[in-house]
Amino acid sequence: MPILDRQQLEESPLADLHAIASELGIEGFRRLRREELIETLLAAEGGEGASGEGEAKAEAAVEEADEEAEAEEAQAEEEAEPARGGEEEPAPEPEPEEEEEDVRSGVLDVLPNGSGFMRPDPFAHSRDDVYVSPAQVRRCELRPGDVLAGPVRSPRRSERYPSLVHVETINGEPADPPPERPHFDDLTPVFASERLTAPDGLDAVPFGRGSRVAVGGPPGSGTTTLLRRIALTLVRSHPDLELTVVLAGVRPEEVTEWKAESELAVAGGGFDRSVEEQTQVAEIAFERAKRVAERGGHAAIVLDSLDALHPAAARRLFGAARALEEGGSLTVIASTGLAGEPQRLATTRIVLEGTAQDGTATLAPASGTLRAERLT
Repeated sequence: MPILDRQQLEESPLADLHAIASELGIEGFRRLRREELIETLLAAEGGEGASGEGEAKAEAAVEEADEEAEAEEAQAEEEAEPARGGEEEPAPEPEPEEEEEDVRSGVLDVLPNGSGFMRPDPFAHSRDDVYVSPAQVRRCELRPGDVLAGPVRSPRRSERYPSLVHVETINGEPADPPPERPHFDDLTPVFASERLTAPDGLDAVPFGRGSRVAVGGPPGSGTTTLLRRIALTLVRSHPDLELTVVLAGVRPEEVTEWKAESELAVAGGGFDRSVEEQTQVAEIAFERAKRVAERGGHAAIVLDSLDALHPAAARRLFGAARALEEGGSLTVIASTGLAGEPQRLATTRIVLEGTAQDGTATLAPASGTLRAERLT
């Protein structure tokens, strides 16, 4: 756990200070004034800015609060004791059963203010979302798309959501100390070299782990049908590939068809949703995929369609596809319409002229793969 800093603590809301105190096992912290609580946290962790005088004051404040609590408890017991003089003592009440700890898990969505939410469904907001404080995000070095787990407390007055008490695991690893891991953007992108299995008819346009695949064609050429065939082929042929289908701007009826494929994890929705909402869902899916790739795993996003997102976001997300020299990969297969820019940036271009009666795609001459000789 990083050493606590006085300035950061003074700038943190009281709820975050309470969360840190709870994680450090400080008793009676809720009865301390803000200044005393900060001194107590610095003293407990050996943080920067802790003073001998401040430590002594903090310890005295905790002891005083504990003594007051003990005195109140003793007084309550004394008042509750029945009057002496032959009266029969009441039977002792059974001790209340210990409440079971509520441990939950979910995918982290980080907000612009530095706080976040641990969402059981990473692609939708719900009342089951769990608030994660900015202090926890900083202390555990959390990133968007991380899978978290830990105990949760119920919302208090004026709170809408339950709160994460402390982070126990990050992507299945212990959270304390924070696991050392590389940053996706600092890793070295290289051309794909490990070929992925594709549906029949695409032998002339191979792609691999880390490819950036643009699927385009005029309306009615069968791009969505081909994307669905590609997604199902990948899921069935590569069980180690963490694949997510992201829908943006498609017809509502096509959303139903996609979700009918129980083998696929589908996020997003139809064109009736706002561009902002569709872009947000896509960004969460890509952040989750980056977390997989930077740990040496293999992720894939099938996106239908790229041109339904904000142009800047579409360019950034499509550009995230890469094989990593250090290991791991993120493959992106996106329908692009007839837009020239995605076709130019792709490493594999699949341009459709139409679809045959047997469902086989008819490829236009513009189709092709860069460095196809590397794919084995």
